[in-house]
Amino acid sequence: MSLVLPAYNEAKRIHDTVVTTADTLSGITSSFEIIIAEDGSSDGTDRIASQLASELEYVVHLHSDERQGRGRALNRAFTAASGRILCYIDVDLATDMGHLEELIEAIRSEGYDFATGSRMMPSSDVKRSMKRGLASKGFNFLTRSMLGSKLYDHQCGFKAFKRESLFELMDSVEDEHWFWDTELLVRAQRSGYKVKEFPVKWRHGGATKVDLVKDVIGMGSQIVRLWWQLSSLKSGRWQKGILTFILAILLLFLIFTLVGMEDVWQAAASASPQRFGLAVFIYLFSWPVRGIRYQHILKRLGHDHGLNFITGSIFMSQSANVILPARIGDVSRAYILKREKDVPLTTGMSSLAVERLFDIIAITVIGVLAVLVVMAERAVDNWVMPLMISSTAVIILFFAAIFFMASKGRNGLSPVERIILKISKPGDYTDRVAGIARKFVDEIYTISSSPRDFVIVFFSSLMVWTVDILTCYTVLIAFPFVHNAASPITLTAVVFMAVAVGNLAKMVPITPGAIGTYEGALTVVFKIAGIAGYVGAAAAVIDHIIKNSVTLVFGALYLAHFNIKWHELVDIKGKNEK
Repeated sequence: MSLVLPAYNEAKRIHDTVVTTADTLSGITSSFEIIIAEDGSSDGTDRIASQLASELEYVVHLHSDERQGRGRALNRAFTAASGRILCYIDVDLATDMGHLEELIEAIRSEGYDFATGSRMMPSSDVKRSMKRGLASKGFNFLTRSMLGSKLYDHQCGFKAFKRESLFELMDSVEDEHWFWDTELLVRAQRSGYKVKEFPVKWRHGGATKVDLVKDVIGMGSQIVRLWWQLSSLKSGRWQKGILTFILAILLLFLIFTLVGMEDVWQAAASASPQRFGLAVFIYLFSWPVRGIRYQHILKRLGHDHGLNFITGSIFMSQSANVILPARIGDVSRAYILKREKDVPLTTGMSSLAVERLFDIIAITVIGVLAVLVVMAERAVDNWVMPLMISSTAVIILFFAAIFFMASKGRNGLSPVERIILKISKPGDYTDRVAGIARKFVDEIYTISSSPRDFVIVFFSSLMVWTVDILTCYTVLIAFPFVHNAASPITLTAVVFMAVAVGNLAKMVPITPGAIGTYEGALTVVFKIAGIAGYVGAAAAVIDHIIKNSVTLVFGALYLAHFNIKWHELVDIKGKNEK
């Protein structure tokens, strides 16, 4: 058999590891080799490995002048190995060597193709830091749920393989780093190979070569990459939706890793549940205001409907936005208006554009004012003011574009009509598209150009976001660590600024409901008030959970009330056909 020791800068322990490994192997088999896969070490590991290889006939030293990565180094070592049974163990011997015989026998006599020790099985005996334990559990949960693996632990450095089985799969494994063995085990299960997982005694072996933040990102992306390759789903909306949901989970996982997972849990446990309940109650008040605002917009566009229906349509569409990426819920609202009240799709979309525009205006105004208040007492990060200026510039450009596109030339055509007619072939279809575009622009112009409508929609938008911010403030002060972080004025202003920045981040809808990006933005801004990252992250997550939960609960109630099926709400193709 051939046993590989992947080694990078292991000068302090490589000699003892080889001796211990050889002693253990000699009691299991009379024919073995130990391959030191030394991967671009700079601490003298290569010299020690070469000396061991020259002194001990069963030691082979494979040297690389540059870092290859764990997976590539193992590939090279197994290719050079001569054994019928191939295995590798970590140099730190974190897994008790008493399990080595069980590992080898799984291949030699039990008929398994692959075998791996496990730190995650119920009977495993493991001692490690909570931070790394949570990170490992999160990774393995994603691997099991997204890649369909039945194993508890994919990354324990204690594995054995039947030579023929490994070589049949090895070329299909694309990762060359820490995800290599995870991908191998997933592909082995998918291909029908027999895989044994057994509990082990494991102790943290000191310094690790794993960069937690870097590898959370790298391995998370590899889960997404492998899921994409192995998925039997056809490319389309649902696949993209699942991918963005995975991305949201990875973003949250990264935030927790950066600020300290254990600290986040402890902060959340110390918070006041009563204040969370109050936050739910406060947040509910924003929805009638949203309904009144949208009701006014639709009425000005010639469609007067009841407040209950309008508010319900917002709940339903926002529920879709929470679950699906790219603000698909906005399209769903236009569909609901069309189906229930025969509001033209053009009007549905233009009214939504007005609502979103005034949301951005209100958020930007709140953000700029909050930044100015905070700057009177605290320094703010260099990116904050440019963000507010950029948002202001976008608003100005949007208004300029709308006023220009709504203007009429001497021939009675607006610029948007002239552009469409110029780039398209003449005909009824082109005329129809030009007419729809003109109506869309004109309806936005109707609200934007009227001082009275502007004031009503703007101040109702301010009310919506003020209630949203008060919800976040109530959640934040539920944490006892917050009260002495800054003066009440500064703390309040920072919360206003945080929610403004968090919602501006939602303008780039890369995840469903901006999950992950919103929490990250709030965590960063909260630090300006001296709030620890783990407290800010816990508050941001709970704030978002409260808001999304209220949205989903009432969205479901209104779906049932109007007898609308969920698949109707998200099936864009169905909307277009109808």
